[in-house]
Amino acid sequence: MKSVILAVLSSALMLGTAVRASQAETLVVYTALDTADAAAKAFTEKTGIDVNLVSLSTGELLGKVSAEGNNPKFDILWVEGSAVMSRLAQQGILKPEHGLTTKADYTALGKKLVPGSEAFFPISVSTTAIEVNTKKIGTLPLPTSWADLQNFAGSVAAKDPNLSGPAFQWLSGYFQTVGVDKGQGQLEKTLTNKALSGLQSGETVNRAVISGDAKIAIQQDSTIYDLIAKGEPIKVVYPSEGVTALPSTAGVATASKHEEAAKAFIQFLLTTEGQKAMLTTDGGDGYFAPLITGVKGNGARVDNTASWAILDDDVAAKNEAAWKQWFRDQFVP
Repeated sequence: MKSVILAVLSSALMLGTAVRASQAETLVVYTALDTADAAAKAFTEKTGIDVNLVSLSTGELLGKVSAEGNNPKFDILWVEGSAVMSRLAQQGILKPEHGLTTKADYTALGKKLVPGSEAFFPISVSTTAIEVNTKKIGTLPLPTSWADLQNFAGSVAAKDPNLSGPAFQWLSGYFQTVGVDKGQGQLEKTLTNKALSGLQSGETVNRAVISGDAKIAIQQDSTIYDLIAKGEPIKVVYPSEGVTALPSTAGVATASKHEEAAKAFIQFLLTTEGQKAMLTTDGGDGYFAPLITGVKGNGARVDNTASWAILDDDVAAKNEAAWKQWFRDQFVP
């Protein structure tokens, strides 16, 4: 067994950290990303370190993390969204790992998304855009802005940010872009059908749009590209007000007993090899925008990430409870 572990060390060193024999045990990764499966298999094949994935929705994972409190059962938390990770970092659940990404060849956006705390790190990125069923909008002109969605009031689908990390990231970014009062006013005029406005998942949103129950959706662009690749009559619109980056982020638990191996896993995700492994994923998560230079995304993705805004995580985290409660009161059945 010792010889196997020693053989692992050379590979781990290439990722920027030495995995000590005492720590080369099974990593527990809490994740809401479908890309985690392919990434974990590639990491294990390269290093010999086993990875146990606990895969749930972002909302379920955050509830699990909250319930575990100061006795977390995970080594790494990997979800979509930076605001919720910022809150966990402030609570001391995630440990700052300064210098972890020194060797990562981040894109310009990737560099901007690394928080000053270095308690979590961007792995991939997408954003929230407008999903349009081109066969269902009739004679109405294609929307070009968030404000235009009011023209489709009653037939706009959206996820509940109380259940979806990406939805809360979008809501926070939307308020940051247009202002809280204006944003709330626009949404109250847009999300007028509670049967569509507080859906539980991206899959539910897509079903509503494909069936025609909704003509338009506020939706993660990675899943929109997946539908386009499948030949659905769907178009993606990046609104003129701008969009906010939605990074998938990974952080190491402060209480982890396998810190060096956990750091090695995150560093692997930020290599060309790790990113390409993630891109083999079927479905929406596999249509992310890579954050490592020279790696191309899947499908018809437009490389417009340079224009995406960066969320003020501290503001979003501070207002998380209030904004989620407002959305629940207004739009959830």
